[in-house]
Amino acid sequence: MLRAQTMGWSLRLVGMVEVSAVDDGGRVRDVGSRKARTLLALLGARAGRTVGMDQVIDVLWEAKPPRSPEANVATLVSRLRGKLGREVVFGGRGGYRLGDEIQVDLHEAAALVAAAEGCLSQGASDRGLRAAERAIQLLDRGTVLTEYPSANWADTARVMQEALLRRARHAAAESALHAAVPARALAVAQSALADDPLDETSCRAFMRACVATGEPSRAMLAYERLRGDLAAELGADPAPATRDLHVSILRARTTG
Repeated sequence: MLRAQTMGWSLRLVGMVEVSAVDDGGRVRDVGSRKARTLLALLGARAGRTVGMDQVIDVLWEAKPPRSPEANVATLVSRLRGKLGREVVFGGRGGYRLGDEIQVDLHEAAALVAAAEGCLSQGASDRGLRAAERAIQLLDRGTVLTEYPSANWADTARVMQEALLRRARHAAAESALHAAVPARALAVAQSALADDPLDETSCRAFMRACVATGEPSRAMLAYERLRGDLAAELGADPAPATRDLHVSILRARTTG
């Protein structure tokens, strides 16, 4: 127990909710009941903001709270503090927030994506690629809070995951192209297009990677597929940047 008091913790929201010890080889720890995991998930999804007692009670018991819900929440928090340390949850009768002792995978990924984008803008493509790939590892492990598929309180975290994964893939593909590892850019862009066939940024990265790996015909097929999907779904044409890339590849093939 004394060791737990000084230990840092990592809270996983992507996929199944888990708490692991940062300085203990990532070993997953039992935090007790499902309600304990739900409370940690709720606080983690709120990015360090205080969650009011009324919402905590509503999430934990939905429409059927116990006779003394505030006391039950306090007991739950006390047990979590006993298992993980007093600094993991802050607050009281007014509400609770996650303590700074717990790293949340979504927020760690957000910092990594920002770092990757910053490295890319500074020409540090190798470092940018490493940061982006680490972010992808954190984000691409399933649906956020998969145990709570119908929970409205999880919607913001799911939107955050989707946006971050998109940005991480863009940064990884672009960094890989700049770092002269087009095969990696190809794989990342392909994953992005599998999730969103209308993602033009990923399509352009895919096309450039195809050219870099000696497959310009594959780039042409990707462009035609994108153009057809955009026409069918949105009644639109590819963006000027995508059309210009297509033309440049055509010209290179003609003159080559």
